[in-house]
Amino acid sequence: MSCSGKECLGWAARDSSGHLSPYQFSRRAVGSDDVWVKITHCGVCYADVAFPRNKIGDAKYPMVPGHEITGVVKEVGSNVHGFKVGDYVGIGTMVNSCQECEWCDISQEVHCTKGVRTFNSVDVDGTITQGGYSSYYVVHQRFCFKIPDGYPLASAAPLLCAGITVYSPMMRHKMNQPGKSLGVIGVGGLGHMAIKFGKAFGLSITVFSTSESKRDEALNKLGADKFIVSSNEQQMAAQANSLDFIIDTASGDHPFDPYITLLKTNGVLVLVGVPSEVKFSPMNLIRGNKTITGNVTGGTRERQEMLNFCAAHKIYPEIEVIPIEYINEALERLIKRDVKYRFVIDIENTLKEMSCSGKECLGSWMGSKGFIRPSVSLSVFPPVSVRAVGRDNVWVKITHCGVCYAGVVFPRNKFGDAKYPMVPGHEITGVVKEVGSNVHGFKVGDYVGIDWSNGELVPRMRVVFCYKLTDGYPLASAAPLLCAGITVYSPMMRHKMNQPGKSLGAQANSLDLIIDTASGDHPFDSYISLLKPNGVLVLVYVPSEVKFSPMSLIMGNKTITGNVTGGNKEWQEMLNFCAARKIYPDIEVIPIEYINEALERLIKRDVKYRFVIDIENSLK
Repeated sequence: MSCSGKECLGWAARDSSGHLSPYQFSRRAVGSDDVWVKITHCGVCYADVAFPRNKIGDAKYPMVPGHEITGVVKEVGSNVHGFKVGDYVGIGTMVNSCQECEWCDISQEVHCTKGVRTFNSVDVDGTITQGGYSSYYVVHQRFCFKIPDGYPLASAAPLLCAGITVYSPMMRHKMNQPGKSLGVIGVGGLGHMAIKFGKAFGLSITVFSTSESKRDEALNKLGADKFIVSSNEQQMAAQANSLDFIIDTASGDHPFDPYITLLKTNGVLVLVGVPSEVKFSPMNLIRGNKTITGNVTGGTRERQEMLNFCAAHKIYPEIEVIPIEYINEALERLIKRDVKYRFVIDIENTLKEMSCSGKECLGSWMGSKGFIRPSVSLSVFPPVSVRAVGRDNVWVKITHCGVCYAGVVFPRNKFGDAKYPMVPGHEITGVVKEVGSNVHGFKVGDYVGIDWSNGELVPRMRVVFCYKLTDGYPLASAAPLLCAGITVYSPMMRHKMNQPGKSLGAQANSLDLIIDTASGDHPFDSYISLLKPNGVLVLVYVPSEVKFSPMSLIMGNKTITGNVTGGNKEWQEMLNFCAARKIYPDIEVIPIEYINEALERLIKRDVKYRFVIDIENSLK
């Protein structure tokens, strides 16, 4: 029996207040290339705070956040060949793209100008995508990822955003070279995953934090080799020119020069956090031929690779599972950084299931009679129609959805152009329920993931944006990989970071690569000075502006580049990689009703390291 024509339940923000509440809506029908995923979990990303509160602008309300989704495939389109009913899958930050441009051709769909985010984006049928804080998702098979067998769905959710966000740039800049040194700035949702990936790659890990209280956890729980209090000048000076790479996940403003000095010659500093601005002295970059580059999640290929890698290496995100009704509290905690290390919403057990595609899709709450309520909370939204499943679509029953900061900023219209009602969530995992006639890589029952380009909790994607989750890989853990994971995995692969022996860190002239996951404003000069000659700086978050002296970049032949998640090919590669290496995001699984709290916690940075919504069990 086809899943098309069913209602979808989720939690959405009605306005820039970002408050989430129950919302019912319809998703498009399962097309031939689609995978229908029943969401079981959804990670809570800071995007789930920023987008609903319109911090990024262009918020479209009602908005259902969540792009770290995991779940079970319930139906697949006729052209889906890589997924089958019953498969555990994940959905990340994107759910579609043109699939024809130069970027799509190399599985870097994140750069596609026609890319569709998992939530707060325009879908192929003209409707606004809604995220993973919902009961199911219809995703194109290309953006659905298989969760490896045995990998917990709750743990998989954060990988779909947090995981891929650091994995992608690490692979791109060849940080997977044993013996190299890596510096990780910030021990949060992204930072803790960078540490886990780094250890799996055989890197020497140095953690930088402003808090001495994080020393024990960084060294004894996460396995870092060194812990440096960044405010201690003596400790910092002792690490000068010692790092090959630095991954900056700090969201707060901080100087870049001190970190750039930690890089070896030709070192690279990768930005994955989003500071308000980047300022640094040009000479810090020039003299060491260092580079500052950015990274925003990763592509489809590397996303699957990441999932497989996590599974193979038994890498699991540290999570706190929460019910959906706790989401608003969780978001507040996230803002306060009161989470270790990622919230994961238990969608399956706390969000009532409404069924498959074609009819109404249940998302967030909305005020009576359809009026948008002046708040920042997500709530249940009245039924709305979404496109039917096309021949290239995969109808995914969402099981999980990671909570990304996009779930905060888009609903709150921080980026502008918010389209309300808006259902956030683009770290989606679930189960294929239906596939379009042209879908060949997926089948009903497959566990898949949907990345951030779809935009919202809309479980109906084109095959190219649906990713298979490796058997055994937890759907909850896979969700964060679809945004957080691919955001770092993509640039890591693009810059060939998967070469053992390379280093990542924060010392002058010592780093080959830097991944910046910080969402808050911070200067760029200090990080550029840490890079070696020919180094690359990868930005995965979006600061308001980049400021630095041109000589810092010129004399060191360094590069500042950007990365917005990744392409569908690397997305899938990342998922496979995580599964193969047993890499699991550290997540906190939460019920959908807890999403507003989770978003607040996300804003407060009170999450370690990724919230993942248990869509399957908590979305009613």
